[in-house]
Amino acid sequence: MAVMMYLRPGNLYKDFTIEKKGTTINSRGRAQRKFNSEPAEQIRAVLAEAKPQEKERWRQLQHPISHTIVQKGAPKASTEDRLVFGERIFFIQGIDEPGALGLWTIYYVEERFDGNEH
Repeated sequence: MAVMMYLRPGNLYKDFTIEKKGTTINSRGRAQRKFNSEPAEQIRAVLAEAKPQEKERWRQLQHPISHTIVQKGAPKASTEDRLVFGERIFFIQGIDEPGALGLWTIYYVEERFDGNEH
């Protein structure tokens, strides 16, 4: 059974690396958040700019987004992780699994150019 999905030019499947969020202890003995740069897992997904309605809804929830990433299958990343595509870094703000059947996953992400969370 073939699954049809409308793709706009430039919205082809891309390979994203999942960087899991962890903590380490710095030299002063304080906990410090750090992302595991070892490629633990990769996903193949479609990147698209978020619709204005989606941006406004997430802004009102205090979690601004800039893009959506749609992956086929069950979620492999969590809201504490980030997705890396080349030099671009996307922090996951929310995850939606339509129908809860494990067929598709929508990641609501914010692209950050400084590499840091807000």
